[in-house]
Amino acid sequence: MIQNSKFKIQNFLEGFGLVEIIIVTAIVTTALVGFLQTEVLSIKLLRNERQNLEATLLAQETIEAVRSIRDASWTNNISPLINGTTYYPIIQNNKWVLTTTPPPLINGYTRLVILGEVRRNVLDQISPTGTVDAGTRLVTSRVTWGSPAKQIELVTYLTNFQEPLGGPTETKTIFYEGAITDSDLANFPSNNSGNGDPAQGLTTLASPISVSKVELFLKRTTASPSNIFAELRASPVSAVLGVSNIITSTTISNSALTWVEFRFLTPVALSALTKYYIRLRSVPSSNDAFSGSVGTINWGYLQTPPSPYLGGEARRYVGRLSNPGDTGQALDQYDYGFRVYAAQ
Repeated sequence: MIQNSKFKIQNFLEGFGLVEIIIVTAIVTTALVGFLQTEVLSIKLLRNERQNLEATLLAQETIEAVRSIRDASWTNNISPLINGTTYYPIIQNNKWVLTTTPPPLINGYTRLVILGEVRRNVLDQISPTGTVDAGTRLVTSRVTWGSPAKQIELVTYLTNFQEPLGGPTETKTIFYEGAITDSDLANFPSNNSGNGDPAQGLTTLASPISVSKVELFLKRTTASPSNIFAELRASPVSAVLGVSNIITSTTISNSALTWVEFRFLTPVALSALTKYYIRLRSVPSSNDAFSGSVGTINWGYLQTPPSPYLGGEARRYVGRLSNPGDTGQALDQYDYGFRVYAAQ
C-alpha cells in the first residue's frame, strides 16, 4: 500500500514538472517572438530613417545644383525654363544642367525640379496676387523612391541677384559653329603615342577683349580618355597667355558633339586685330610618347575653303614627340568648332 502511494506521488511530481516545462517554454517562446517583432520593427524604422536622410540630402543637392545653374547665367539657363515642367538635374561636361529626359535612378531614388512663377504686390512682397516677378522663381525639389512611392520635398525661392548688383556679363565674340563633322582628325590625346595637340587659330576684331571662357565642340569616343584643358597662346607654341580649368573627360558626351566650357580663372586680355590660338591639352601630356595619355576625343570640324572668319585655321600634331617648338600641321581649309566669350 505504501509502495503504491509512493508510486502515485512520484508520477504526480513527474507530471507536474512536465506541465511546468510546457508553461515555461510557452512563456520563453512568446518573449522571443516579441523580441523578434521588436527587432524587425526597429530595423524597419532605421531603414526608413536612412532613406529619409538620403532623400533629404539629394533634395538639398538638387537645390544647390539649380543655384549653380543660375549663377552661370540667369538669362540663358533659367529664363527659358517653363513653369510647371518637370526637369532633372544631371552633370554634363563637368557642370550641372537641367534636362527633361529622366536619367537613371540614383540608388533607387528619382529627383526632379519644378519651377513656378512668383508674384509681388505693390509693397514688393511675395503674394498670391500681384505682378509676376520675372527675376524670381519658386523652386520645388522633389525626391521619390519605393513602392508604394514615398517622397521628400524642399521648396525655396531663386532670384536673379546678379542683375541688380550689375554683375559681369559674357558675350560670344568670335566663333565658328558650323563644324558638324564628327570624326577623328587630330588623334588626341594620342593614346600614349605622343602625337601632340590640336589647336585652332582665330583673329580678334577691331576692339581688344578680355576672354573669360571658350567653348569647344567635342565628343568622347572612348570610355575614359585623359582629362583635358585649354590654353590661349599668341602662336601654337608661344608663351601661354591663359590656362583653363581641367575638364573631367568622362563628363563629355559620348553620343554626340556637344559644347564643352573651358573657363579661365582670370580673364585673358587679347589685343585687337591680332591672331591667337586655342590649344587643347591633356593630362598626362599628349605630346610625349609613353606619357600615359589614353583614349580619343573628337573635336568637331568642317572643311571650309576659305575660313568663314578672319584668320582662322585648324592645326594638329602641335608639339608632338616631345618637341615643344613643333607648330604641327596646318590645315588651312579646316576649322574646329569653337566659341570665344568676352567678359564685359
